[in-house]
Amino acid sequence: MSLRDRTARVVSVTRDHLTTMPEPEVAIVVADVDGGGRLSAYVTDVAPGDVRVGMPVTPVFRRLWTTDSIHNYFWKLRPAPADATPGKDTADGQ
Repeated sequence: MSLRDRTARVVSVTRDHLTTMPEPEVAIVVADVDGGGRLSAYVTDVAPGDVRVGMPVTPVFRRLWTTDSIHNYFWKLRPAPADATPGKDTADGQ
């Protein structure tokens, strides 16, 4: 089972105002992954101030940044809708 097929729950959250990301502020979390393990990742598709401990999230593979026209991708976490299918990514954002 791939990471994208799992869900996770936020156990720690911090808001970074000095990030290297294009956004002026980002939320970085540690999340317990269902089935075992922990993941530290940026949260996407939600305002950083709305991220809370206990929030269910799903992993999505997204672009982190671009340098010299080279795109760098890695896991981000986004809020899990109540009827979410783990790993189904319909957003085309970063």
